[in-house]
Amino acid sequence: MSVPSDNPVLNAVGLVFPADGSVLRGAHLAVGEREAVAVLGDAGSGKSVLLALLCGMLEPAKGSLWASGRPLHVLPTDQRQTVFRRRFGVLPQDCRLLPELTVAENVALPLRLAGMRSSQAIGRSRVWLERFEIEDHASSSAADLPKPILRRAALARALVGDPTVLLADEPLADLSVPTAESTARILRSIAASHGTAVVVFTREAMTAAYFDRTIKLADGRTDTMAATAPPAAVPLLASSEQAAEFGLPLGRTR
Repeated sequence: MSVPSDNPVLNAVGLVFPADGSVLRGAHLAVGEREAVAVLGDAGSGKSVLLALLCGMLEPAKGSLWASGRPLHVLPTDQRQTVFRRRFGVLPQDCRLLPELTVAENVALPLRLAGMRSSQAIGRSRVWLERFEIEDHASSSAADLPKPILRRAALARALVGDPTVLLADEPLADLSVPTAESTARILRSIAASHGTAVVVFTREAMTAAYFDRTIKLADGRTDTMAATAPPAAVPLLASSEQAAEFGLPLGRTR
């Protein structure tokens, strides 16, 4: 296992959840630009909760979360959620594509929710479908497609907004060995070519072996090699530079 990045794009320090630490009791994670890492843990280790904390679905009882050196934990909820929507892509294990929409419409959905006009969003979605070699299914209903195609479509949806961080939950689960290897290559390629920090959550050591580094999670704690010191604190009053970095209005963060 390699040493974590000294300049992480995503840095979680001492995450505790809930307040009594019964699920996570001080989890650390640091991932650098262009790095693809796996968080490996058995059922009940806290992987799902850690993923939910990292993508903003839950808030930690203790600890801090930094994105590109900026402290997300000091932002109010609405500004923090804006950062998560703009900077983070999530690939859920069950894909969660809407069966009433076509594949292209599903992939375009994050862009449409962000206010992009339909024609432009569909155009960008087709670019990603082509990259994943499933453009022939663009007009198909998501309800009619096999799991490998759905997995790639869900991955395209997670990446269509060009996120800084991609969080993927068991992306190789239930895939054949050739398809799993192909999907792992895609994830590593995304990290290398787009500069995206890729974090894969899995209970399978064979899945973790495909990636640059493994962070082990057990009994609510990550291994010590996964931890880094938190970045230097910044004032609670957001500067114009910080606001522009996150695309947020200038103002007090608390």
